[in-house]
Amino acid sequence: MVQSPVLEPVSSKYKLKLKYGGYFRLAKNSSRKRYCFGFQKSIYIDAFTYNLEDLLEEVTKHYPSNMDLIFSTCFVDKCAMEQTFIELDSNENFELMLSMYNTEKESTLYVTTNNNIDISSKQQRVQDEVTNEPHGEEESEYSLSDESYHSHYSTDNEVRSPDDEEETSSLRKKCPTMKVNSKFKNVIEFRRAINHYALVNEFEYLIEKSDLIRFTARCAHIECNWRIHASITQDGVTFEVKTFVETHSCTRSNKGGNKLATQGWVASVVTNKLKSDGDVSVTDLRKWVMKNYSVDVSYLKVYRGKEQAYTYMYGKWEDSFMKMNDFKEELVNRNPGSVVDIDYETDGNKKLFLRFFISLIACSKGFLDGCRPYIALDACHLKGKFNGVLVAATSVDGNNSIFPVAYGVLESENKSSWIWFLELLKKAIGTPNGLVISSDMQKGLEVAITQVYPSVEHRECIRHLYSNFKKHFRGEFFSKNLWRAARTYSVTEHERLLTEIAGVRKDALTYIIENHKKIWSRCKFGTTSKCDYITNNISEAFNSWVGELRYQPVLDLLDSIREKIMVRFDKKRRILQKWKGTLVPNTKSYLNKISKNLGEYDVCRSGENRAEVKCRGKRWEVLLDERKCTCRVWQVKGIPCVHAAAFIAFTRDVNWDKYVDSYFITEKLKAAYALEVAPMPAKDQWVHIDTGEKIYPPTIKRPPGRPRKNRILSHDEPKRRHRCSRCSEYGHHAKTCKNASYQSFNQHESSTSKRGRGRSTKASRKLLI
Repeated sequence: MVQSPVLEPVSSKYKLKLKYGGYFRLAKNSSRKRYCFGFQKSIYIDAFTYNLEDLLEEVTKHYPSNMDLIFSTCFVDKCAMEQTFIELDSNENFELMLSMYNTEKESTLYVTTNNNIDISSKQQRVQDEVTNEPHGEEESEYSLSDESYHSHYSTDNEVRSPDDEEETSSLRKKCPTMKVNSKFKNVIEFRRAINHYALVNEFEYLIEKSDLIRFTARCAHIECNWRIHASITQDGVTFEVKTFVETHSCTRSNKGGNKLATQGWVASVVTNKLKSDGDVSVTDLRKWVMKNYSVDVSYLKVYRGKEQAYTYMYGKWEDSFMKMNDFKEELVNRNPGSVVDIDYETDGNKKLFLRFFISLIACSKGFLDGCRPYIALDACHLKGKFNGVLVAATSVDGNNSIFPVAYGVLESENKSSWIWFLELLKKAIGTPNGLVISSDMQKGLEVAITQVYPSVEHRECIRHLYSNFKKHFRGEFFSKNLWRAARTYSVTEHERLLTEIAGVRKDALTYIIENHKKIWSRCKFGTTSKCDYITNNISEAFNSWVGELRYQPVLDLLDSIREKIMVRFDKKRRILQKWKGTLVPNTKSYLNKISKNLGEYDVCRSGENRAEVKCRGKRWEVLLDERKCTCRVWQVKGIPCVHAAAFIAFTRDVNWDKYVDSYFITEKLKAAYALEVAPMPAKDQWVHIDTGEKIYPPTIKRPPGRPRKNRILSHDEPKRRHRCSRCSEYGHHAKTCKNASYQSFNQHESSTSKRGRGRSTKASRKLLI
């Protein structure tokens, strides 16, 4: 067969990051310009057909139509040595931008409505310092991959930049107002303000008088003239500055530390950062405080301040358990038909929290009406004070997206906790026909599944099976043959590969038979679930989706996951409204792929719906009316295999939809997301259930030593390599670097290191959530 020459595909896909609604201003301690207080929207275009007029039309949609505004759109000249903006005032400049960023296929545009930007101004060029891109989440949907552990998750296209909010808060805190006649709500607010004022201006003060009606302080240096006096006003509450000598006559600095930087002050300044960035490490918080406030604070003080900030944000960890009954009743009242339950343990006369289970009616009914009967079970450890585990039962919809069915919190992974969870799961979804449960063989889970779901198909993740197998039998031969045995749909091929393994090491096959008795190969999969996953990556995708919430208190964690499910279902419904056609996009794309290059398949027809398909000395029997092929791919996946595709193309049947299982029909997918998850008010508005008994936090049993937040990586898992900030080489730190300094790299890293880490994280997550 003569093969056609391979042509390199020319991609015309391009991503424009449009920033609008903001303005430029000079960055602090720099002549560079930053775009602040705006919104962002990503636009995916075809570079061959999209032009400047289309862009201007898109820009005008985001501004009021009743205002006579003059727009100025520009981008950064990446070829300039200094920071330079090029205005998009012609199609020539638009084409220049496309060619300039042709390698990245991505460009950032800035829209202003006044003349506060000088396009010809040239400053030091650092493109990534100009752009403040949110990098924690993706903006598009991806297909679930059975080979990856990570996932991308989506958010709304228009978001306010967390960096802009952080900068606003930081500027407000760095410029506290302190002058004569300044008024404060009470003495406590004044004390906090003067404390913050001293830290921002880098000095210490000594208190001469301080009570509920007056406050007098002077600079810690006796020779310095700085002094302040404030007292209560006639209303008996408000505090007012009466005397203030602002000028210092001493030399001062926070570099060596400042005793005014207390635990409470640290909590007040890091609260907004924790809200925007999530769980930030103590070391990073300490560096952030040093960078923004030039004060050296001890590690322990920052740690305690971080814990106090979490108390401000979510309340005390112990208090979160007191509203568990109220949360349960609110969920059930707003989502009738949901299965929600709490389990306790008793310690004398006290009821201690033990477990919590949630299966919303929108999830359980959506699973039964629109998803394949496939459940993946997994657990991940919580990172907060309560050292329990977050467990989830996750399914997959017709477009290969994860579908949360149930979730909850357990005290640990053991037989009794898994039995409790599975019994409630069975109460929510029953036992659908052909139900498949996939797991990683956690502690007690195998026994629990056998007890609660004795008749279901129980699959074991091949990734974890191989992880245990290679501890005893190493080598590329064992790895390739074991994975091939798991991937094959043919029983004969499966047995041949296992025989080869036994021929090299007979005890290797004995180990698999004795220790891994569950189903782990596609050749033994049932044909009802129409799901051929050999790994448990659906659960890993769910864990990644909720990973940033695991440091929250238990009640906030459960409520935040409910909120994410609510938003996800709504977004899916809005996306489904735009879909046209009978089949879901992933299935349609798969059929388009296998229907090409069928010339080497020879079809020998024996009847209206029966034929033999031959290729390269092999032969398969295809039955169109029964949707069967002897390769078993069609029966297991529910989508025609390449042999069936050759027969369908041979018959010249244009209606391929009728050969696809109903799980992959758009209407079936709409049924999965048909119900809404009801919104909920704030905690203080929940209906209080007075049971007469208080729920106490669980007994915390911590092992000796500092608690781990990151799991121990296996020896063969890829580990992140450290890059020297001085010479840009890998494998050593700047302190021990003996290479020549690379100044241009160092400048670039100082402005782009945060975004670089974000991009790397997103690039590693290729799962759909």
